[in-house]
Amino acid sequence: MNMMKYCPECYKEIPPESPSCPFCGYKTGNGDEDETPQILETPKTDSYIPPEQTVLSLLLLLIFFWGINIALTVLPIFLNFGTTKNILIAALVSQVSSRALVGIWAFAEVSLKKDQSTNKKIGVFLLTFIPIGALFSFLQASRTMVRKETLSALTISSISAAIIMSIMLYATADDITAILSGTDGIAVISTTSEPSAVLPDATPDPNQPEQAAEATTSTPSPTATRVYQGDCRSPASITADDAGEFREVCGEVTNYGDMECESCPLGFYSYIRLDGAFQIISYDWHFSFAWLDECLRVSDKVEMLGENPVFVFGKGKGYSGAECYTDNRGELVCDGVVYFQKYSGCK
Repeated sequence: MNMMKYCPECYKEIPPESPSCPFCGYKTGNGDEDETPQILETPKTDSYIPPEQTVLSLLLLLIFFWGINIALTVLPIFLNFGTTKNILIAALVSQVSSRALVGIWAFAEVSLKKDQSTNKKIGVFLLTFIPIGALFSFLQASRTMVRKETLSALTISSISAAIIMSIMLYATADDITAILSGTDGIAVISTTSEPSAVLPDATPDPNQPEQAAEATTSTPSPTATRVYQGDCRSPASITADDAGEFREVCGEVTNYGDMECESCPLGFYSYIRLDGAFQIISYDWHFSFAWLDECLRVSDKVEMLGENPVFVFGKGKGYSGAECYTDNRGELVCDGVVYFQKYSGCK
């Protein structure tokens, strides 16, 4: 009795002695002494991939891919290291690693076809890194996920990636807005969990020893002794005589840190130092190591920290000359003026 059998690739009925599938071209091995016939007596119903499962797997794979990539891209901002360089590195690493994983899954799916050459298998992997061509690779990868019965795991991973992405975007919404509005990527300051204002009577002890973790020390640059650097003041030229006056200062960040301060609103103040000579402090924000070596232009009113002239950067008073409003978390957001501006004349 000449019974029909099934192709292991497309699962359609084919003649038992057919050397290849007339539908998909899969080579069955019939007529080749060196190969064992590959056709099936009965179709593997648990391996059959209905179109609706392929579409569902593709959708979940895309959600997982973009969720995890967006989350990793904003991770430097979430961890208070959100410079332009760090964000670009995070985006590049997340894209390459996740696309390589999808490419491996697509490679495994295409490898099931015996008539596929090595070049075609490598090609489907490389297509993953091309924006338009990636659609084909994602489709093949989604078939692999269904074939290996990992749809449940993919569903959980996609939901988790979407949740993590949403949390991180919400937590960094203000910093992302600041970056897009023109801070040139210098968004490495992070607010504390509760709003506060700079209290007028909060005067920290200027003689308290510095407690800057891993803070660097450096000697002032030769240009620090000049009164003017280009068209703005040298950090070393600001003295107590300038208190109450608006000054524009340009310099390189040579140090950073946090200081404990019992009389401060949140028990600390954070600072960066320009050219080792002039401090910009904040009672509301933390400055991180990402500020080191940045060349900045800052305009503000000179205030006194003990006997030392400083600029005070805080959400309680807003930026100098800026238009400010209160966001949905009750914090002051200021537009119109970029407080920390890029400057190219430090070297």
